[in-house]
Amino acid sequence: MYLDIALGLVIGFLVSIFSGEHSFVLILFGVVAALAPDIDFIVHLIQRKGKVDHYAHEHRDLLHKPLLFSAGIGLLIGLWNPLYGIVWCLGTLWHFIHDTFDGGWGIRWLHPFYFGYFTIAPYSPKRHFRNKREQHEYATLHGNPNWLEDDYFRLNRRLITEWILLTVALVFIFIWTLK
Repeated sequence: MYLDIALGLVIGFLVSIFSGEHSFVLILFGVVAALAPDIDFIVHLIQRKGKVDHYAHEHRDLLHKPLLFSAGIGLLIGLWNPLYGIVWCLGTLWHFIHDTFDGGWGIRWLHPFYFGYFTIAPYSPKRHFRNKREQHEYATLHGNPNWLEDDYFRLNRRLITEWILLTVALVFIFIWTLK
């Protein structure tokens, strides 16, 4: 999550700089775009009555569809304002790439043309799950029911790295705003 925020800031910043806009709102929109795919996690929490376990990846069945969510919504936003459309596409695309490398049991990169899940997460014994049932079976066997606590409430190398990257992005943008 912190890495998504950091890269959302960087994406918004770079698009702002290269476009000549120098817009703080565009930078903040980068954060919105990078976090937007996880709005479906709220729906998942409501459906599961707040339970977070090794099936939390199932929230990705709603919005984690890059062809529709990144490209489709990005195109619609781009019709209104091309810079915001670019930030949306890059921010959401970053989120999906991040989730593919380290975020559960895959996302549906080819939806609506193919309904399988793809992952490159190091803890996953497979890189491709043909359907939700197969994905669920592997999450049952290999998933961590305490992932939220382990990843976000205990100090670990990944969490510290994400905090450092977020801090660097915030400091850099803060310095830029002083100019």
